[in-house]
Amino acid sequence: MDEKLTATVNKIKLLAEQNPEFNQAMQKLFGNTASASSHFDYDERVSHIEKYLGLDFYTDSMPSVIDYSYIQEADVRAQLISDNREMLRFRYGTRFHEILFEEFCRYAQLQAEMLINYFYYHKEPTVAAAIIHIKKYNTNAKIDNSSPTLTSIPFSTKLWAFCDEFQLKKAKESFDFVRDVRNHQSHRNPTVQDFSFFDYQKKLLDWGIQLKSDGSFDFYKTKENILAYNIYESKVKNKPEFKLYQYYAWFNKKPYDEVISRLKEISETVCNNIK
Repeated sequence: MDEKLTATVNKIKLLAEQNPEFNQAMQKLFGNTASASSHFDYDERVSHIEKYLGLDFYTDSMPSVIDYSYIQEADVRAQLISDNREMLRFRYGTRFHEILFEEFCRYAQLQAEMLINYFYYHKEPTVAAAIIHIKKYNTNAKIDNSSPTLTSIPFSTKLWAFCDEFQLKKAKESFDFVRDVRNHQSHRNPTVQDFSFFDYQKKLLDWGIQLKSDGSFDFYKTKENILAYNIYESKVKNKPEFKLYQYYAWFNKKPYDEVISRLKEISETVCNNIK
């Protein structure tokens, strides 16, 4: 079996495990035939399988993994649902989409920003009032008071204010990394290109900095060692290289489910606080 067909079969297996209706369709199509080749040649079989892997059947027919039913404006709700499904396409690699964490993050960020804009739009009567609201919870925010729209305010500024207001620490951390994924795609920074994750990891370990099994920084265990903690405070904390290391440790995990979970938190918080 060649690589293309093997990859397709693996996708079928994953989708069949997650969607009973899809599983039944596959059984109906192929399960009761003595030999698939007696009805379809190779190209037709692959094409037919890809049809059933298509988003018309799977992604577009399944409920959104985020409940956007509370969004009053039909066009905003439709855009959120569309971006959510596009996010899933890059999660599962359906309908000719590759499984790409970078594109998955792009559509996750689009949803998060639209949700946070929606919150401030419904919470405050004007953009000027929304800016005051944002600055109340993000005191370091630098916003031009003449900003004509909420969309002109940087995503990070709104994200930090929103998450700090509602104590969404984990969502803030996750979407800071999601934002970094987008930034690293858009800007080719020589410092980033020259950075060696494994060389810096070795340096951290040599200093006694404690890391978790996935390579991420373990603050609490590091704090238990006075010498290591002092090195962390003086040589590691807030340094650009350490921030890059934390980003790559997170990115290498490809935490799809984590991002979806944090996006749900943001959506649920918006829903519960605009009524």
